[in-house]
Amino acid sequence: MRVLVCPLDWGLGHASRCVPLIRALLANGHQVRIGAAGGGLRLLRQEFPDLDAFEFPGYPVRYSRSPAFFLPVLLWQLPRMLLGMAAESRELRRILADQPSDLVISDGRYGVFTPDVPSLFITHQIFLRTPSGFPGSAWLARAVLALNLKALRKFSRVWVPDFPGSDSLSGALSHNPCNLENLEFIRPLARFSPQGTGASAEAPESRLHVDVLAVTSGPEPQRGLFEAALRRELARLPGTRILIRGLPPVSSAAGEGPGLAAIRNGGLTVFDHLAGSDLSRLFACADLTVVRSGYTTVMELAGLGAKAVVLVPTPGQPEQEYLAHHLEMLGAGIRMDQRSLSIADARERLQGKTGFTRWRGGERKDGAGEPFSLERFLEAHPLLTKSVRKARQL
Repeated sequence: MRVLVCPLDWGLGHASRCVPLIRALLANGHQVRIGAAGGGLRLLRQEFPDLDAFEFPGYPVRYSRSPAFFLPVLLWQLPRMLLGMAAESRELRRILADQPSDLVISDGRYGVFTPDVPSLFITHQIFLRTPSGFPGSAWLARAVLALNLKALRKFSRVWVPDFPGSDSLSGALSHNPCNLENLEFIRPLARFSPQGTGASAEAPESRLHVDVLAVTSGPEPQRGLFEAALRRELARLPGTRILIRGLPPVSSAAGEGPGLAAIRNGGLTVFDHLAGSDLSRLFACADLTVVRSGYTTVMELAGLGAKAVVLVPTPGQPEQEYLAHHLEMLGAGIRMDQRSLSIADARERLQGKTGFTRWRGGERKDGAGEPFSLERFLEAHPLLTKSVRKARQL
């Protein structure tokens, strides 16, 4: 079966969480093509050098430097975003006319849809969070929900990468009652797993001990502001500290750069970007981790069962603010605001927190009481199996 996968290009998160999905599709024998843009395209080319990965233009968004102007700045960009979605739809029709696909999977791209081909939409936000506390905020929230549900209903399926039920990562972002009949929970999409973090006894990185790991992510200018805050904090601390700037890979060449061999024990080491295997090892061996509370990062932490985590939401971004609060209430970590970030204070506040250990490896049972398998889920999914049978009959 021919599957086209198209992630949104707002940061690297959407492309990152498509990695385990693409792996599962390939394991089931499907032919996968990737349409992406910017850093997400380079990341996926690095992960899948043998796949056809091409430029699919998006509509980049820029966040405000001030939380107070987050909503006005986003609304100011709304016309350009709507035009971008329309352009996506036209481009998709052109792509499919040139190279037909049996299934289209969109991660966050509302314009990547056509009624002529079954289409899946991946999101962890059914109930989009909007700023509150101003006149008309309740009306705005209802209007945004209605528009989102209308947009999601046109897709064949809406896949939420989370556990069903109350013990979930996304909480009220996707688990409130709604009349969305095409909704399915497919469990978290995490690139990293506990089994993938081991290193051989002879490898230098297998003996690595990291006191503090800090990772930036997301669009500018807030990514750069977060990096500046982390550099100030890390400069005050002793021990082995690692800062990953969250920049896209310069090229798609695998194994680019010195990797973990460049880490200075007892000092500060800065990486622009790391391959997924190296990043997963750092997450696994860090005593304390400081990250954005973006949902893709949250899924990775859950897959690895990370313990001491400081969640720093992007200022003014309601989704990340909610996730940081929700996960702190579950004992997975603590929330700290960017303007008052203190890693030294975080150590004391993390005492007694269980971390993400309850979700380690994503081992939640499926409906039959068996450990959930994404490959098995895709193998049995009607949108995949029907097309496979049809192709075999031709």
